[in-house]
Amino acid sequence: MKHLIDGLIKAKTHFYYIRVHYEDTDIGGIVYHAKYINYIERARTSLIRLIKFPPEKFLNNGLSIVVKSINFDWYSSCTLGDCICVETNILKTRKVSIILRQNIFNFDRSKILAKAEVKICFLDTNIKVALIPNEFMKKLKINFA
Repeated sequence: MKHLIDGLIKAKTHFYYIRVHYEDTDIGGIVYHAKYINYIERARTSLIRLIKFPPEKFLNNGLSIVVKSINFDWYSSCTLGDCICVETNILKTRKVSIILRQNIFNFDRSKILAKAEVKICFLDTNIKVALIPNEFMKKLKINFA
């Protein structure tokens, strides 16, 4: 059952479902714009955990995963109680970075709420860009190539 918490990978896409809670909204029940960034961060972290590379494993080996850049477009709001789906795809992998597309949909995926393109990289303990570990890249390719 634990794996369901981190979503699922199907047809080269990671699906992560979230319910909008009161803490995510303003007094009118509309989700704050910054919360969408939180949602895609949770989805990315869950994807990494799902393929057996939890962030703490990287930290224990002196690596951190960081967002280098993000391009975000909002299309429609979601509200208190909504169930939403974050879909994540790998667009490009390089030796030191990964570019992801993350789309947020309503629960039945009939309406796009937001789109993001996110570039992540790894930093070592000296806060220098590090090569992405080979084993991690292999797992990504197995699940997304």
